Amino acid sequence: MILVTGASGTVGRPVLEEVAKTGKPVKAMYRSAEDARNAPAGVATAIADFADKASLAKALQGIDTIYLVCSPIPQLVELENNVIQACKQAGVAYVVLNSALGAGDYPKSFPSWHRQVEDKLKASGLRFSGRTALCRTLRRTWRRASARRGRFMRRWATRSSA
Repeated sequence: MILVTGASGTVGRPVLEEVAKTGKPVKAMYRSAEDARNAPAGVATAIADFADKASLAKALQGIDTIYLVCSPIPQLVELENNVIQACKQAGVAYVVLNSALGAGDYPKSFPSWHRQVEDKLKASGLRFSGRTALCRTLRRTWRRASARRGRFMRRWATRSSA
């Protein structure tokens, strides 16, 4: 079963909706019963808080994959680390981390928090994927494309001026 955290948020909600369309078993995590009432039909719910380790343990029962997203708050590293540790204890097989563009590239606030979480995930031994790896791939692809475009433009400029 897949657990989607932040299911009432601007990122978690669309992820939940897409996962639900696949027909795979999915559970949505909310911080309140009031928010959980808005879960899509047929989606199991869990009430938990990243700061409450007991609630995380309960939410992670029967989960093999988790989509982890947290609000951009200064406690992000601590809270997501709580989830990582709970995942290890619960035997979660795979973590999909919603990271940030520039994680590791910028030493200030939000991106650096995500890099710290990625480092904790690497150290945990859990299998995971995150946005930063994708962003690195996209940056390499963009650099290669830019280099090719630059070579093309230089050749074109040389030919057209002759």
